[in-house]
Amino acid sequence: MSYSNLKDKKLLILGATRYQGEIVREAKKLGIKTYVADYYENSPAKKLADKSFLISVTETEQLEKLCKEEEIDGIFTGYSDMLTVQLQKICEKTNNYFCGNKENINTCIDKELFKKACIKSKVPIVPWLCVNKENYLEKIKEIETPVVVKPADYGGSKGVYKCFKKEDLKSYIEEAFTYSKVGKVLIEKLMEVDKEFSVYYMIYDGVAYLSAMGDRYVKVTDPNIAPSGLGMLYPSIYLDEWIENMDGHIRKFISDNDMKDGFVFFQGFYDNGKFYIHETGYRLNGGYTYGIIEHFSGYNQMHQLIKYSLTGEMDAELLEKSNPHFDGFGMIVTISLKNGKISHIGGIDEIEKNSGLLKFNLLHEVGDEINVRGTTEQVLAYVLCAAENKEKLDEVINLMREKLIVLDENGNNMIMEIVNPINLKVKEKING
Repeated sequence: MSYSNLKDKKLLILGATRYQGEIVREAKKLGIKTYVADYYENSPAKKLADKSFLISVTETEQLEKLCKEEEIDGIFTGYSDMLTVQLQKICEKTNNYFCGNKENINTCIDKELFKKACIKSKVPIVPWLCVNKENYLEKIKEIETPVVVKPADYGGSKGVYKCFKKEDLKSYIEEAFTYSKVGKVLIEKLMEVDKEFSVYYMIYDGVAYLSAMGDRYVKVTDPNIAPSGLGMLYPSIYLDEWIENMDGHIRKFISDNDMKDGFVFFQGFYDNGKFYIHETGYRLNGGYTYGIIEHFSGYNQMHQLIKYSLTGEMDAELLEKSNPHFDGFGMIVTISLKNGKISHIGGIDEIEKNSGLLKFNLLHEVGDEINVRGTTEQVLAYVLCAAENKEKLDEVINLMREKLIVLDENGNNMIMEIVNPINLKVKEKING
């Protein structure tokens, strides 16, 4: 077995949210001893890990000391740009393996640097302009609406606004500044929300493997803020065009930016026969896509990334199994909530009995309060589904629509909307 050499190795995971709890579970499957650290006493992943520590991920010296005292073999994290930055710093101090380096991590986090790197590698991007606190009042004169306003260095859809009227630009830019540590805000052309996609690559020893491409479905709850996600459907209807027209440019970007190992995703829009990239992440993405890929390609990407953190190696023969076309259809159904305090969650047990359901990743529980709009903090669950045909996929999604119940303290329904299978466009399969 390719993971047998990992048994009883000690892995320190930065952060201890429910997201990192997923890392703890996957590491334990491999027989790894799990350690987690963050500054919250009752973080969910601390209940799952073998050992937990009340140390902020920004306390690099304390974490360095912890690694020496506990004889940690590797350090890992996922899902957050900030945690990735801290991971790089700590791995450098402790001489542990890290996918990437300070420069390419920064390029993928700073949206202005990313766009400039795309231009250099001939990757087409959404038309954009970057402003700072010194020049934004002057630059506003050049901008034609509608546009999207976003902080240059913040994720999770926070501080992102759609602007349709020129007179609103100033207030949206100033609000976006409050989310930016570097004091920069990007203004991008507003693209059609129903033509957004994500594409994923594993990289090992300088070789990139295209592992999946999906189409995003969203619900616009307020035209001025980021839409709420309804889900991601695989494979993308644009996959063949991507391979023909974009794959080479993306591989050049990966090479130009010295990305020799790890996992990278790109998000963009398809418009009038062309692709436009607008986001990237050199880290695990938040939707648990690796579970869909494991079902269709036969290997677990998170296991490979954990193995790299502990040994500096991945299994090329497994990565070569990557097949973005999939033998069937996969979907990550995103279930978002309206504001309120959760008093009841029901129906999950019945939904999980369906063979088309891979995993119900619950991110909130009874007692949690939702008081945000247009961010990923509204997500109740990412539900992984896989089926050999569209009919089977529709069946499990309709079961969710029928059975899932989430109520607030007054007995009101909190679920925003679960995607309607009728609206899903699927890629035509060769030979039926």
